[in-house]
Amino acid sequence: MERNAVARWLLIALGIFAFFKWGMPLITGKSDSATQASLLPVESSVDAPGYEPDVIDPAAAGRGRDYRPQEGELCTIKGPRYEAVLSTRGAALQHFYLRDQKYAGTEADDMSTTPAVERWRSLRTTFRGAGADSQVAFDRFPWQLAESDGTRCVFRYEDATVRLEKTVSAVERPFELTVKTVVTNLAAEPRRHAYGIGVFAYRTNKETKGGFGRVSPFVTELSCAKEGNVERKSKDDFAKGWFEIGGIDRYAAVSNYYFGQALVPAAGARPDCRVLAEDWFSAGQARDADDAGAVYHARLAYAGQELGPGATATYEDTAYFGPKERESLAKAAGGRAKLTDLINLGFFSPVARVLVGALDFFHDHVTLKSWGAAIIVMTFCLRILLLPLILPGIRTTIGMRRLKPEIDALNAKFPDDAAARNLAMMELYRKHGVSPLGGCLPSLAQMPIWFAMYTTLQTAVEMFHTRFLWFTDLSAPDRFFVLPVLLGGLM
Repeated sequence: MERNAVARWLLIALGIFAFFKWGMPLITGKSDSATQASLLPVESSVDAPGYEPDVIDPAAAGRGRDYRPQEGELCTIKGPRYEAVLSTRGAALQHFYLRDQKYAGTEADDMSTTPAVERWRSLRTTFRGAGADSQVAFDRFPWQLAESDGTRCVFRYEDATVRLEKTVSAVERPFELTVKTVVTNLAAEPRRHAYGIGVFAYRTNKETKGGFGRVSPFVTELSCAKEGNVERKSKDDFAKGWFEIGGIDRYAAVSNYYFGQALVPAAGARPDCRVLAEDWFSAGQARDADDAGAVYHARLAYAGQELGPGATATYEDTAYFGPKERESLAKAAGGRAKLTDLINLGFFSPVARVLVGALDFFHDHVTLKSWGAAIIVMTFCLRILLLPLILPGIRTTIGMRRLKPEIDALNAKFPDDAAARNLAMMELYRKHGVSPLGGCLPSLAQMPIWFAMYTTLQTAVEMFHTRFLWFTDLSAPDRFFVLPVLLGGLM
């Protein structure tokens, strides 16, 4: 093989290595810099008398292998494109079903992915914090279902010092719930509380493991959005515990490539955003075992507040549970939270946004609503636009092929004198106007565009379980390897 061909392939290999080493983490937000398990204190709680512990609590250890706490009364909310089931055990989500045919019956039909553990249920609210635990005596207590009409659930709890009322309601926008919580001080003296609300997700290592050079769509990240900034964290970023940003005005979220759960505070509220990926594996099990996994926490934590006798405090939050459809995200919470930033387009996001717009245009106006055809058309258009960068490589290849007999002659003439052979080859290249690297550099210049296209397609929920030709799912690899074989043959 000619020396220039070796150099060309080395550069291509270097580009591929750089992509998987630095480009892929930029695209996916996944880092391999931290691999140790999170160092977290054991979570404990003060429970109301008679409260049944969760199956993972130490108090449940002696209750037998089949022990399950009583679920409590259920309440169902049917909203636009979803059905939410809440339980009085935590006044939080038990299930959140996506009712579109595209999602129903798939691995993503239920947005509640955590096990049946109260403290990991999305929309669970807490009322105690450091220096603010006198208003509510317990971390966990039995709620009562006070009202239910199919569009809202009203939960209440009352004791000698506090009345809590939590109303979860559907709104006209898809995949949204509002949560209004009212705290009333019934004590004869001032009392303090600290309100918080969270969303959670659970994924095993097997679910987040990729293959064949493809990143799993269920790789999960946590994010806090404040003003124009979005902080994103992956599973391996929590060796020191919780990550926190104070005074956010947009959202706290946990999401994967195609689906997200986000909490948006009311306009003017400035709670803290706290996120954590909590390793969850059994004794004797490796952290990276397929059946091990992590629980992802995203919380809004409000500052402690003191209430005088008879005084009330009201908290209003919006929750989004659903696919990362750009139109739905843009309208969520009235648009002020800019939830479209849940779609992580990576380092080349300015280019990716242009490609997203082009893909939508081709889908809506050119390909009769076919996403597969839209991808083909966009790829074809990109190849035409990048033709000025492709032509130098073609010209170099043709030129090198024409010079091959003369190069072979030089190799035969200077078999043991590398310096003389290189000088003769450089003169040959100069004489015929051929640059061995001239075709490589323009090819490398295209890489940001192809990286951006990869990200655009990898994060487009529109591809999820969408059929095209022999593909049953455009978000999954080619089951029959037709395209890889065809591509390899054509190259």
